[in-house]
Amino acid sequence: MVEEQKSTEELIFNAALSVFQRKGLAGARMQEIADEAGINKSMLHYYFRSKELLFRQVFLMSFKQFSASIIPLLNQPVSWEEKIPLVAGHYISSMQKNPDLPLFIINELRHHPDEFVNIVTHNGIRDTLFISQLKEGIEKGEIRKIQPIQVMVSIISETVFPFIARPMLMHMTKLLDTNWDTFIENRKEIISEMLIKYLKEF
Repeated sequence: MVEEQKSTEELIFNAALSVFQRKGLAGARMQEIADEAGINKSMLHYYFRSKELLFRQVFLMSFKQFSASIIPLLNQPVSWEEKIPLVAGHYISSMQKNPDLPLFIINELRHHPDEFVNIVTHNGIRDTLFISQLKEGIEKGEIRKIQPIQVMVSIISETVFPFIARPMLMHMTKLLDTNWDTFIENRKEIISEMLIKYLKEF
């Protein structure tokens, strides 16, 4: 019984994530989520009393997965130079699997910043080995004087933006779907090279 309930909740969660990513909180309908999950609306309301409650759980889980999944990489016992391509590659690979997720998260954070500020504040990035390594490098004069968190912001923005702006980029550069993956794969190396060069050469 417990396994069946867990399976149904997971089915609802995945269906809700798909609908919310496409339409946001305002545009989504509980009936549409129920249809996507293959259950009736009454069962959906049994598990989640309201659309707002379901949305909050889906959004918070999505954000935590997007944010927290990077912490183990940042704490790996390798140099900061080795971590930059690992982190860039991880973000890009994650978004290739779920390209609608970045825009979904950004839109909802923009519309409801106060509700989710605690997640951002306590995501753990500031306490990672990667940030400590950058601070140590700066103190020794091996790295350009910069706020370490700026490095993470640069990695995230450089990896997330192409997915958010994909239609515009494909039109501007005449990219086809067949070579979009190649374009994105190249980003991993370009981002890493630019950022490491910037930090070390000053």
